[in-house]
Amino acid sequence: MSEKLSTEVVQQAVKRFWGTFQTKSEAALNSFYAPGSTVFQVGMGRTEPGRLGAMRRAREYLQAGTRLHLKLGAIDVFLLGSEAAVASYTFQFEAIGRDLGGGKRVDEKLALVRATHVFVRDGHGVLRIAHEHLSVPVA
Repeated sequence: MSEKLSTEVVQQAVKRFWGTFQTKSEAALNSFYAPGSTVFQVGMGRTEPGRLGAMRRAREYLQAGTRLHLKLGAIDVFLLGSEAAVASYTFQFEAIGRDLGGGKRVDEKLALVRATHVFVRDGHGVLRIAHEHLSVPVA
């Protein structure tokens, strides 16, 4: 039986997600997304499937030569019953050597990223991301 859904359980899921991102495991990152999930990436004008977004991140950020730094802010959670929840929070992000393809690498520093994750339990009781929205404030 899965753990009762609570604010703390969802906060830990968010922390595990970003911890996994920093370990640079594409397969583990993909496993966080529910089948049929959608994501809005920073700077994207449309949604894309969650696992496709994870593959894009892997290509750009999870390369051996890329260094990642991330600092999470407070994670607010709104429970949607016993099977789903919304987590919203901010974080600071820096990638040294982000791979843009074609041998081009850039450094990226985002002082403030806003994030929303909608989590749902799958058939095995595991929390998965059903929707993700990342954005940065417009200057």
